[in-house]
Amino acid sequence: MAQLNPAQSEAVAHERGPMLVLAGAGSGKTRVITERISRLIQLGVPPRKIMAVSFTNKAAAEMSERMIPLVGRSAADKLWLSTFHRFGVRFLQRENRALGYDGKFVIFDQGDALAMVRDIVRAEGFTDRNLDMMAVLTRISLWKNAFLMPEQVPENDFEYDVIARGVYPRYQEALAGMHAFDFDDLVVAPVRILRDREDIREKWRARFSYLMIDEFQDTNKAQLELVRLLANELHNVCVVGDDDQSIYGWRGAEVGNILDFERYFKGAKVVKLEENYRSYAPILEIANAVIKQSSGKRHDKTLRAARGPGAKVKMVSSVNAEAEAKMVAKEIRAICSGGVVQPRDIAVLYRSNTQARAVEEELRMHGIPYRVFGGTQFFDRKEIKDAVAYLRLLVHPRDTLSLRRVVNYPPRGIGDKSLKKISAFATLKGIPLMEALRRNREIDIPQNAQRGAQGFVAALDTARESFESGASIYKTTEQLMRDVDYLALLRDDKTKPGERRRENFRFFMKSVNRYDKGEHASGAVVTDKPSLAQFLTRISLRFDNNEEEEAGNRVTLSSLHSSKGLEFDHVFLIGCVEGILPHSRTTDPKVTEAAPTDIDEERRLFYVGVTRARDQLYISRPERRESRGRVVALVPSRFLEGLPDEAWEEFVPKVEAAIDGDELANMAEQLLAQLRDS
Repeated sequence: MAQLNPAQSEAVAHERGPMLVLAGAGSGKTRVITERISRLIQLGVPPRKIMAVSFTNKAAAEMSERMIPLVGRSAADKLWLSTFHRFGVRFLQRENRALGYDGKFVIFDQGDALAMVRDIVRAEGFTDRNLDMMAVLTRISLWKNAFLMPEQVPENDFEYDVIARGVYPRYQEALAGMHAFDFDDLVVAPVRILRDREDIREKWRARFSYLMIDEFQDTNKAQLELVRLLANELHNVCVVGDDDQSIYGWRGAEVGNILDFERYFKGAKVVKLEENYRSYAPILEIANAVIKQSSGKRHDKTLRAARGPGAKVKMVSSVNAEAEAKMVAKEIRAICSGGVVQPRDIAVLYRSNTQARAVEEELRMHGIPYRVFGGTQFFDRKEIKDAVAYLRLLVHPRDTLSLRRVVNYPPRGIGDKSLKKISAFATLKGIPLMEALRRNREIDIPQNAQRGAQGFVAALDTARESFESGASIYKTTEQLMRDVDYLALLRDDKTKPGERRRENFRFFMKSVNRYDKGEHASGAVVTDKPSLAQFLTRISLRFDNNEEEEAGNRVTLSSLHSSKGLEFDHVFLIGCVEGILPHSRTTDPKVTEAAPTDIDEERRLFYVGVTRARDQLYISRPERRESRGRVVALVPSRFLEGLPDEAWEEFVPKVEAAIDGDELANMAEQLLAQLRDS
């Protein structure tokens, strides 16, 4: 307690009743949560009676690691530290029979859900043109999190709403038929069970004495309802968050949850953490000035720099986006030239992913290593999803989505016509598709399709028996991939993409082997006995994807949305013009979905970008762009208005002298190394 500032100490010392901790950027909120848990345990609260929820696996893992030296591994293992979705999995593993399931279920990630929506749209003939399937799925997700059943969705004539309303009931039927949950269900389904079953609700309320929720400004309606249902009569609910960093309204987050916390939990204590330990004063002066211009309701907070004064924020204007990208690359090269600042200490942040292309090109030209944060996740790559589909079928034979994905991959003679006949047979007999495959001789399909079906089912049966007899997950998975000719398919692909797919598959098998040996990616020991079902759950929740998120010694390129939770010594915030930041969707009166609150969320997004910087912040804007052969002047972002003069300075990049031969050779060597790596 002696090492905490007064506000932190006040939050840690609070024992009973609800509390709202308003934690400004860089104010040490994770430390407050972990120290508070430690103190509760010291006061005699059993660790198993404490639940702490965060939004990302990374944050939950960090919290877990910090708890070990504070309370010991034994106590730390008894705490319920997880994400909302991870909690939902644990809850549903115990209570899924309340929904008519048989004790087992499969979790569909966003890619699986999109595939299912696409299949339904095609099968039902909802439209004769290409649609943005993500827009359809997003509508279903928002309705589901608002607890609207398909028949309760309000009607309108907007095309995507009409199609999504038609897809929604069939989507839910397909999930139930496969005993599956999508990501939204991992919160929504527990809420429905807790609402409908008083016996289950009272059991879970008795389980926890203290609830702690991190990043509360990012919660949606379903997550708030889950917290309210789990809170018993003691209302020992502590939420930590910052309404100024609420930037996910587009995916259902309700900033009102944190703004109205005192309405949901009467008599709540409010503590403000305003001491910032991350950034120098000029950066925070810019951040404070920007956010105080919000037009909507917010909790008043002013960040104070514990680190004291530092370099002024650099304001940069370039002729166009290409010149802006050149400036960024040259300045990064200059910053790193002394060897003190490394590429890993630098980030380039932008509103739209399309802005990254010009920067990537310039970084490659200068031989500067980089990574694009928030790109395709490892377990979303085709070769990995194929392998996972095979494993899912061993645990969940009802999973027709996975079955359709791999039944003819690698090719085994079961084409579309044969699969339609097999599906029709399954419907006629009222049996699962897997069982219909097993009875392939009763179906009028070609002999090569029958042989393919027999070999496919036999390989799965052999692998399932291997698992049930206690064989290792790694060895059985490797044998299954060999039996279904998947290893041969990867081996025979001699193209460059094929080489990359083989490398990705090797990484996947390494992940399987590590789990088999009882280790997480971070090296922490897994306490539960390794099982294929648990491994598949970890994959669905991206539990083992830590290596993919490691930056290495590379510059980070990230959208502002993906940058939340990150911090860097040097930050370039680019594209600060009207129409980009704030986005045109929120400023164009012709766009029907724009709302007055959207501008405030864009302002918060800018604020998040500013507060990622520790030592030096560059705020950059292009002055013009070309459109249909015409030069169009760009208007500086409204977020650059009203900034304190003493906190920033104009920055004019130096005109570089001609590059000498040695430097040119060095650049060429770095570029070649980059090309080899990629």
